[in-house]
Amino acid sequence: MLTETVTLTTNEQAALAGGVVGGAILGTIFAISIAIFVLYIIANWKIFKKAGEPGWKALIPIYNIYIGFKIVGMKSWFWVMLAISIISSIIMSVNQVNIYAENVDFSVMPTAALIPLIVIGIFELIIGVMYCYRLSKAFRHGIGFTLGLIFLSIIFWFILAFGDSKYDKKILKD
Repeated sequence: MLTETVTLTTNEQAALAGGVVGGAILGTIFAISIAIFVLYIIANWKIFKKAGEPGWKALIPIYNIYIGFKIVGMKSWFWVMLAISIISSIIMSVNQVNIYAENVDFSVMPTAALIPLIVIGIFELIIGVMYCYRLSKAFRHGIGFTLGLIFLSIIFWFILAFGDSKYDKKILKD
């Protein structure tokens, strides 16, 4: 039986240690992300049930967003957001194809592609704030709760789901 001892240089040891630490950090981030994702699904399930929708709709990607927009009385805004997402994806794809086709050696996006993406991002942010406001309003909460949904979303999502908040569709008609 042949056994061979491998001696690593200091640089190789440092690289190996860095890889181990980096892998541990990425694994932890991944596990936390999955946990938060599951918590959002659980909260959405309960919120959907409070709003008179079947909870299982929280499990279906994209459709769950549509149902959320329906609950807050913004169904047409869902289609606007979907169209905006598709447009921004097309802009990003075209930009990447142009960079590769021209063998451009830079990672900074040309300004012509960057400006529409910034405008789209701002527009999506505004719609997101409107969504949080209307969700808060639909469950008989005020602007303070809206700010909680924006800045501490997972906590306030659970307050809506498991607290004594009651859904009132009539409030959205104002």
